[in-house]
Amino acid sequence: MSKTFKDNFHRPPAVVFRQPLNLKSLLVRAKLSQSFSVESKGCFKTHSKRCVTCSALKETAFVQSHYTGQKFKLFHNITCNSVGLVYLINCLDCKKQYVGETGGELRIRHRGHRQEIRKANTTLGKHFQSCKNFELIGIEKLVNNSKRVREEVELKWIYRLNTFAPVGMNVKEVSHDI
Repeated sequence: MSKTFKDNFHRPPAVVFRQPLNLKSLLVRAKLSQSFSVESKGCFKTHSKRCVTCSALKETAFVQSHYTGQKFKLFHNITCNSVGLVYLINCLDCKKQYVGETGGELRIRHRGHRQEIRKANTTLGKHFQSCKNFELIGIEKLVNNSKRVREEVELKWIYRLNTFAPVGMNVKEVSHDI
C-alpha cells in the first residue's frame, strides 16, 4: 500500500456485497417506523417537562356530565398539541363545567384561559380565581377545522353534558376572544 493510501484510510477497505432490490424488499419494511403506533382513544398527556397544560390535563377515555352523571366515550387521541378540537374544563371544587372549542393547539388555548384567570376579565376567569381547582379534557378532534363546524360540535357537547348556567358555564357567559 502506498503512503497516501495509508494516510487516508486507517483500515483497509472491505469488499462487500449488497443484495439488489427485489419485490419483497420494495413491498415490506424490515422495521416499523418510530412514528407508527396504535393510537389509543382518549385524552393523554405528552409528559413534556415544560408543558404547563399537561399538569391540568386529565388522562381519560371518557367524559362525564357533572349534572346528569352520564358518561360519554372519547373516540379520538387528543393531547395538548392537538389542533382543531372541542374541550371540557371541569371545576373540581363546585362541579361546574365549561365546553369550548379551538382551531389552534389545545396548549395555546389553555394559555389564553390562564391569562383570563390572571386578569379575571371573563366569567371563566372570575370563576377560577375563586375556585382555582380545575382539569382540562380534550373531548373531540375535528377533521374539518372550520370555525362553523367547531361551533356546531361545541354546541352538541354543551347539550350532551348539560353545561348551561346555572349548573355549568355556557358559551354566552364566556368570551372566546383573547
